[in-house]
Amino acid sequence: MEQSSSASPNGDLIYGVLCYLGILWIVSLLMNKKNEFFRLHLGQGLVILILEAILAVLNRIPLLHYISSWLWFLPGLLSVLAIIKILTGDTMYHVPVVFDIGKSFKF
Repeated sequence: MEQSSSASPNGDLIYGVLCYLGILWIVSLLMNKKNEFFRLHLGQGLVILILEAILAVLNRIPLLHYISSWLWFLPGLLSVLAIIKILTGDTMYHVPVVFDIGKSFKF
């Protein structure tokens, strides 16, 4: 089921995609748009970025290196899933588990 949004086809979708490209989510944050579309994707993008940072730290610990190396693909997979959903028209897609954590951030 597609969900509509107030995102325009050109500008807002690009900033929505930037939310999932690592540190580039700051560009979307600086746009200072306060609609539901941006709050959703900023929160989810920030959670994915934090997950990447946690895995990078765990990768440096010798015993946890093996576990984190098996999970290293997860943030990229979540980002690609969210970007595909944005570009195919489901602009208010909630990434499982990530959405629940991301909605606690106040932008």
